[in-house]
Amino acid sequence: MNNISRIIPKNLLQQKFVCNRLITAPQGFNGFTKADTQQSIISRFEQQVNKYPDAIAVKTHNQTLTYQQLNQKANQLANTILSQRGNNLEVIAILLDKSANFFTSIFGILKTGKIFVPLDPTFPIDRLADIITDSQASIIITNNQNLSLAQELAGNHCAVLNIEQIEPVVSSENPRLYISPHTPAYIIYTSGSTGKPKGVVHNHLNSLHYCMNDTNTLLISPEDRVVFLYSCSALGGILCIFYTLLNGASLCSFDVKKQGLNNLVNWLIEEQVTVYHSFATLFRHFVETLTGTEDFSHIRLVKLGGEATIIKDVESFKKYFNPNCILYASLGATETGTFRNYLIKHDTELSSSTIPIGYAVEDMEVVLLDETGEEVARGEIGEIAVKSKYLALSYWQNPELTAKVFLPDRENQDTRIYRTGDLGVLEHDGCLVHKGRKDFQVKIRGFRIEVAEIEMVLLSHGNLKEAVVIAREDIPGDKRLVAYLVPKKQPAPTTKELRQFLQQKLPDYMLPGAFVCLDALPLTPNGKTDRRALPAPNLVKSTEDITAPNDNLERELTQIWEEILGIQPVGVQDNFFELGGNSLLAARLFAVIEKKYQVKLPLATLLQTSTIDAIAKIIREIGTQYHVPSKNWSSLVPMQTQGSKPPLFLIHALGGELLCYRHFITHLGLDQPIYGLQPQGLDGKKPPLTNIEDIAIHYIQEIQSVQPQGPYFLAGYSFGGLVGYEIAQQLQKQGQEVAILAMLDTCRPGYSQKLSFLARIPIHLNYLIKQKHLYIWQKAISFSKHIKYLLQQGYKQYLNIAPQLLNNISDLPANSQHLDVIGANAQAINAYHFQPYSGKVILFRTADEQRKEEVGVRYDPQFGWGEIISGGLDVYYIPGSHLSLLEEPNVKVLAKKFKSCLEAVQTQ
Repeated sequence: MNNISRIIPKNLLQQKFVCNRLITAPQGFNGFTKADTQQSIISRFEQQVNKYPDAIAVKTHNQTLTYQQLNQKANQLANTILSQRGNNLEVIAILLDKSANFFTSIFGILKTGKIFVPLDPTFPIDRLADIITDSQASIIITNNQNLSLAQELAGNHCAVLNIEQIEPVVSSENPRLYISPHTPAYIIYTSGSTGKPKGVVHNHLNSLHYCMNDTNTLLISPEDRVVFLYSCSALGGILCIFYTLLNGASLCSFDVKKQGLNNLVNWLIEEQVTVYHSFATLFRHFVETLTGTEDFSHIRLVKLGGEATIIKDVESFKKYFNPNCILYASLGATETGTFRNYLIKHDTELSSSTIPIGYAVEDMEVVLLDETGEEVARGEIGEIAVKSKYLALSYWQNPELTAKVFLPDRENQDTRIYRTGDLGVLEHDGCLVHKGRKDFQVKIRGFRIEVAEIEMVLLSHGNLKEAVVIAREDIPGDKRLVAYLVPKKQPAPTTKELRQFLQQKLPDYMLPGAFVCLDALPLTPNGKTDRRALPAPNLVKSTEDITAPNDNLERELTQIWEEILGIQPVGVQDNFFELGGNSLLAARLFAVIEKKYQVKLPLATLLQTSTIDAIAKIIREIGTQYHVPSKNWSSLVPMQTQGSKPPLFLIHALGGELLCYRHFITHLGLDQPIYGLQPQGLDGKKPPLTNIEDIAIHYIQEIQSVQPQGPYFLAGYSFGGLVGYEIAQQLQKQGQEVAILAMLDTCRPGYSQKLSFLARIPIHLNYLIKQKHLYIWQKAISFSKHIKYLLQQGYKQYLNIAPQLLNNISDLPANSQHLDVIGANAQAINAYHFQPYSGKVILFRTADEQRKEEVGVRYDPQFGWGEIISGGLDVYYIPGSHLSLLEEPNVKVLAKKFKSCLEAVQTQ
């Protein structure tokens, strides 16, 4: 057998890294010694700063920091914290996405000797609140984007520190604090069997020991460029950060959910990434987007963790990565870090479809135990247990669970034993083979999940008597959660209802991919639930109620869905998520759509338009090279047609898009009819209107085609609020009643005191680079109006980046129709004269004044409307910024308040 990872001495205690001795170490590699672990993480980091001050430490989509810059920013944060809180031991939460600020915060907090807790802002607010409460965090570090969420989570219990508002005068010198290697460093929260997440505590010494093993196993050198793909809140992500930045290497952060799998290919190539590291499921979806023509010549190793590696992963690795690249399979736990590695080269032969999880790493001894805690004989299956003095310190604030899980070692008082709950068998040469889970804990997409937590949330639903959740792998390599339910009464809750219920309480990786309703759960002879007897979900759907495709586009999309979901047949009106889709499958789906039709859709499109016929409609409307003209194109778009209430009309934002309302519509419920208004000109046949009065006339004609008489209910986000204002004016002149005119974070142009244009140029350009697509769309045209002036004044350098900025817009279709619409709408704003309005207006505004101050505008609380509205102006503050108002969790707050106002008027 040609497998260099099997050439191992019989004495297992002498096998350290022997598999790597046959691999040529990269240039500049320096081994990480045991002596290097006897310090704090910060001490090791500052050593790298001194060695490589000008080397790139962190690179994100829009920011690059050298080691010196990262250290200086971390020092400013640390010195700010120390000046406010002193150096006592306490917990600080980090609520940031995978931006440079996230990495800055980790090292800034560690420099104070305090403990950090990383939070993923995409998690449901209830889960985040549980972690904040349990960790007893004293501060939440956040940024402008997540400020409102942080303030809501903090309440009156802890402070909020906006990292983007740290004064530049704060010292950037290293704090002179001694931090013991035994000081707690961070808490990682995992799913808990009690229904609440539990925190695992690690100190500096253990973290450096994990870093030592990763460094020496992966041969990390300062020449490496490592892609960062993990969630901010997972241990795998923290370990990836440390083995990169504590060795002088570069960390290239990438957000798959926001930037897509196709763009990941470009990122790996453009950034010349040398180390690909992700959980196995993400790797599987990623390789499905590859064609075999990609140049991954710089990638020298692929590391898969979080889940068992399967033969399909090895085949994909050999197919798409260069012959000199090496694949590492591994096994670890939040309580232990990585404790087994298995090396695979292109010429490695595997004797079975089961991929071993490999050989020991230093100071992490693995033993297999039976039910009584005794070691099983070689070749027998037992529970995998790790013996080490480098295990996690404890479960935070939970001594009972700590004592139960971390057992003393009778043979060595310096070590403890952690029973993982995984089953395994040791082969004759010491290689460990995984044999599944012992208990009901599972790993999905790299996350450890206690299914009891999901079951408890399900049982809080009013119409469920029993609930059992298991992980199934009916399709090889596609492990998914399946919920088995016994309803209290009929009709049973629908899959859509259950999924929406769980989405409010659990992160998406904990959402079951299928829901099966049973009359009763199968039982064992002793009366316990027989989980082995639970039936497999029917992956082949009945042909009943299947809606066939109408044209070639829908037929092609149906084939794509069937391949990605592993289900057939699929009807064009079947819901993607109800068929078992998840965010990773959605990313893969949209990557295929983008390649095939040259149409770039935002991932969240599926959350509202999650059927084939709906996606096909969007492709027809915004497709570029694959353009199928829609018949009878209309500005009126039915968005939710159920319900008997008077319809609500939503008016588009500046770019003409209506997709921004997808979450808002969901929260308003199925009993509220909703229509959207999109601008003339998107079909590419008629020119867009350039006058707000004309736009209003056109939209009133569309509105009255479905509702000839009032009362009318109007709402518009940003620019849409301005158009709604004119529609209301014209309807009043017709003698019609406007029951509600709602403006969603709409400011009246021209009312505020602005800085001079020249003074605002660098502010705007800086903000364009840092922020997301909505701001770019809103400001791009206003810059174009001043192009001639800028050229005359010699500001060509500012204009050079404009095409690049526009090309970076990923969440909206960047075709000429949308650009024409933006230009026309900008022209309409400039020409519009606001007349007093005698009706009543409701303004839902964000409290994001700090961001608005940054762009040089000072706002009054009424956004300028109080001066011209005589019928009454109600102002409601909604958490979030202008960019995040219509995104979770802020949109839930907005919809709840809006619905209350709507129902109050409808009742009258």
